[in-house]
Amino acid sequence: MIMVVGILKVILHFPYLDSLKGKRRILNSLKQNLKHKYNISISEVDDKDLWQKSLMGISMIGESKKFIERNFSRIIDHCGRLKDGYLVRYHSEFLHLAGEE
Repeated sequence: MIMVVGILKVILHFPYLDSLKGKRRILNSLKQNLKHKYNISISEVDDKDLWQKSLMGISMIGESKKFIERNFSRIIDHCGRLKDGYLVRYHSEFLHLAGEE
């Protein structure tokens, strides 16, 4: 059995925010929505003290790369539709692990 681990790095920019409190409000809502909809792990991994930028790390485990790519594509689309910010850049990587039978 093969297990695939997908890792997605997403950089977001919030040009109109002027506080960390506003950024946290947006990110908490985004994280809750994505967790609920896609069963992922998600965390802000860098730029935590900047209120106009965020680097989010997202991971997902599945049986196929295609399944994870499809979900990552939907997540990227969701991030691209933020009303208070926009998607700057994203990058994904995949690990293929052989399981024990």
